[in-house]
Amino acid sequence: MITVEELKELFTLVFGQEIDVSKLDESADLKKDLGMNSISFLYMATVLEEKYSIQFNNEDFVKLATVGDVIDIVESKVQK
Repeated sequence: MITVEELKELFTLVFGQEIDVSKLDESADLKKDLGMNSISFLYMATVLEEKYSIQFNNEDFVKLATVGDVIDIVESKVQK
C-alpha cells in the first residue's frame, strides 16, 4: 500500500524544492496546490512506474487530479 509519506519522499527526490511537500495530503490538488505541470506529471509517472513496476496509460493521466487519485491508481495497478 502506497502512503502519503512515501509520496512525500518520492516527490522530494524527484522535484526537490520545486514542490512544497508540506502541502501534500490526499486531498491536495496536483496542479493547484502543488504547482505540477505536464512535465511534472511525466516525471512523477516515470518514478512511480519504476518503483512499483506498473505502467500508466493515457486514461490514468486524465484521472490524476489529487494525491489521493495517485494513491488509488498506483494501488489498483499494483494489485493486478
